[in-house]
Amino acid sequence: MFRLASLLVLVCFVSFMLIQYSPIDPVRAYIGEMTVSEEHKAKLEEYWGVNTPPQEKFLNWAGNILKGDFGVSLIYRMPVVDVIKERSTASFVLMATSWLFSGVLGFILGIVAGMKKGTWIDRAIKTYCYVLAATPTFWLALVLLMVFSVNLGWFPIGLSVPIGVTADNVTFLIGYSI
Repeated sequence: MFRLASLLVLVCFVSFMLIQYSPIDPVRAYIGEMTVSEEHKAKLEEYWGVNTPPQEKFLNWAGNILKGDFGVSLIYRMPVVDVIKERSTASFVLMATSWLFSGVLGFILGIVAGMKKGTWIDRAIKTYCYVLAATPTFWLALVLLMVFSVNLGWFPIGLSVPIGVTADNVTFLIGYSI
């Protein structure tokens, strides 16, 4: 148990420091190509605590986590626990649907392969299963995103923002409209 706890602390600390010392400016990355005033940028930096020393940030964050306070999401301006609950519902629905679909498909293909043992149908199903098992899931997910979100436009991509939403109608997290 001690090893697990120390590993979790170490992973949290290393991840925190990697993000802290990243050459990417988080405010500039959030704003993107939009032009904002220096005053607005300074308010975002103050709100996000960009200029706070790293050790103070980590100790504040770790202390709050130990108390069960996950904080407020900087992007959604609501408690992180609520964001996780909201997003996990969609994830569980997707996971249950995929398990059901893959279970039914696998069961049917297994029965067909068993009934047609040694035929070209059996070999085709085995080849399909081997290829699917050998395909990295992240790569398959990217291909499916490209096909269904980018090419066909059936699903939104990235933070579930509908296709066609532009920076003109986005309100920043501090309440300023661009």
